[in-house]
Order: sequence, then structure tokens, then C-alpha cells
Amino acid sequence: MQELFEDIKRMYSDSFHKHGDSPASLLTPKGRNSIRFRAIDPYIGAGPRTVFDYGCGLGYLYENLKDRSSNLKYTGADIVPEFIQACRVKFPNAEFLQMEPQHPFSGAYDVVFSSGVFNLQTHSDPQQSKAYAFERIQSLFLMAKDVLICDFMSELVDFQQPGAQHFSPAELSEFCHTNLGHRFQIRHDLLPYELTLIVWRNQAIKRPENVYGVDA
Repeated sequence: MQELFEDIKRMYSDSFHKHGDSPASLLTPKGRNSIRFRAIDPYIGAGPRTVFDYGCGLGYLYENLKDRSSNLKYTGADIVPEFIQACRVKFPNAEFLQMEPQHPFSGAYDVVFSSGVFNLQTHSDPQQSKAYAFERIQSLFLMAKDVLICDFMSELVDFQQPGAQHFSPAELSEFCHTNLGHRFQIRHDLLPYELTLIVWRNQAIKRPENVYGVDA
């Protein structure tokens, strides 16, 4: 099936040249990033933390976090060259990587975060597109020392744009149960048409109490 990655890159590139450093360049003209980022708040304290932001866009997550941790090591990655170039100029103290859609992941980070990356179909076959998304999420999870956080568009909506990709809580639950582990949370309380998946790396169960061990 035809892969749509070049079309997606071109769409974001054209949007950046039109709107510049703006949420509109990320195809989210209403912004609301501060609300999306609430999902990561419990895992970023004052102490040292390492964060990998897959699909970093224009670095808005780093902008949100950089003054909240005394020793934040942030790495952002994106497939859109214009985004990476803009981020490197704005934020010289962070690391930004240009990645291709099939680029293998490496490294280990306390928190791995991805927001909006899987909002568009990457393949003409919707099932193949979701299979690609789940493969990427599995690879991201292997990088997370503490927690993986991913934001998606929800299927619990009245309308879906052509070419958009929506996920249901049920399919994310089944995916986590089968591929990542049992310790996860799906939040549908941040924005009305989006959901956030949180998966903890520590899956250990403390016996005989039958509770999870030390939190991430």
C-alpha cells in the first residue's frame, strides 16, 4: 500500500511556511497545548529528569518544561526539517533530531512523550496505518525508564476529518494488555475529542498485598 509520509511532511512544511512559529503550523490552530501537557505534569519534578519528545513539532513541550526542572535533559525528534531547524535556533540548550518515519529508536529516558503524531493516516490502508502506529509505540515504550505518555484523537466523536486517524479506548486497552503490560491508564478528561495513554514501565506486583510496586 502507498505510504503517505511524504504527503504528511509536505503538509506540515507548507503550514509552517504559511503560519511560522504558531500552533497553526502543527495543524492545531486552537492551540491548547498547555492542557495536553497536563498529562506529563506528575512525572516532571524539580529534580533531574530526561525526556524524549517524539514528534516535538516546534518545541512547545520543552518551552513548557524548561523552567520547572533544575536539571532537565530534553531530546525532541520530528520528521519535518523546518520544525527541527526552528527548534535548534529557539532552544540551543536542548537536543533536536530529525528522524525519518522508519528510523529506529535508541536511548533511555525517564519520560517518553508523544502528542498528535498518530493523528493522520500514514498508509492508504487504515489497518496498516494503525499497525505502524502501534509498532512505533512499542518501540517508544522500550525507551521509557519510567513512563510513556501518548496523545491521540478519540473515536468517541461526532465527526472525523478525511485522512484523520482516531483510536478507541477499547483498542488501546487491548493493545496495552497484549503488548506493553497491564499497568496503564487512558485519560479522556483533558480535551473533549482526544485521549491520552499512560503506560508505566514498572509492572511489578507486590505480594501478598497484590498491589503495584514503587511508582515511577
